[in-house]
Order: sequence, then structure tokens, then C-alpha cells
Amino acid sequence: MGLFNKRKIQGDELLNYLDYLGEEWKLRAFQEKEAALYTEALDGYNPHNSKDASALEGLLDASNRLALSAAELLRRKDAITSVPDKATSLFFAWHAAYMDYLAWAVAQAESLEARLNNAVADTTTVKELQAKSEKSRSEADAEEQKLMKLLGFTDADMQQLLDRVAQSVEQDTWRPRSLSPRKRPASGR
Repeated sequence: MGLFNKRKIQGDELLNYLDYLGEEWKLRAFQEKEAALYTEALDGYNPHNSKDASALEGLLDASNRLALSAAELLRRKDAITSVPDKATSLFFAWHAAYMDYLAWAVAQAESLEARLNNAVADTTTVKELQAKSEKSRSEADAEEQKLMKLLGFTDADMQQLLDRVAQSVEQDTWRPRSLSPRKRPASGR
């Protein structure tokens, strides 16, 4: 059993991977927290009722916040400066996933803005971007699983990562900047 039970990566190198994965997991926790706020708004309003302007405005506010949080997510992702060698493919997989997520979030907000202004909303593009975002996230998850398997983390390692993420979520004070008021189309008097 001896040779097969030993980790391939140990010591300071393992700590570097733990640090890097901790940063990735903090990003994911931030994204999940903001996505939960968006989902909560969807549950509170009926997105299919195009006649209810106040519901559409509430959804638009939530979509704008989601788009701003996706941009913040990407900014935070780009701030990661130290990526261990065997984690570079994971780094780029998550970067692609967050880029696709941002594209979908912006398109979703633009679609709701169009609906609010009684214009044609491009729901086909929104659905395509959502599918692309989900696919790239799945690919990033698979890439992460490969790295986790390579690293052979113990339960203690995993608990350390989870503790970091929980602490990060508690301490995160990000608030989106307020958007300028929406321009309403002039009413035909």
C-alpha cells in the first residue's frame, strides 16, 4: 500500500494549491450569494406578466444587480495573481465560465429593459447565452474535480477550505453601485 497512499503534492506546494482553491471557492460563494438574491426576486415577481410594470421594474433591478455582481466576480477573478502550475487549466476554465455568466447576465438585463420599454426582447439570445454559461460552468466544475483528485485532499484540507469560504462570505461587504434612473419612453399625449 505504501506508494499508493502518498500524496503526489505535499508541503508548501500543497499549501499553494489550498490557497488558490480557497480563492476560487470564495468567488463561487460570492456568485452563489448574488444568484440567490436574483432567484429570490424571480420568486417574488412574475417574469411572464409583461403587463405588470412594477414587477418588470423589480426584475430589472434584480437583473441589473446580477449583471453588476457578474462584472465584480470577473474583476475579483482577474485579481488572482498566483496560480499553481497544475491549476492553470482550472483557472482559465473558471475565467471562461465567469465571462459567459457575465454575457448572460447582461443580456438578461437588456431583455428586461426592452420589455419594460415595450420593445422586442431578444429572449433567444438570452436562452443561448444561459445554456452556454451553464455548459462552461459544468466544464469548470469537471476541471476542478480533476485537480481535486490529483491533489488527494483530506477531510481536514476540505474543512479548511470551507471555513475560509464561510468566513469570506460573512465579511464580504460588496454593494453594487447604483445605476442611473431608467429613461422612460415619452408618453404619447
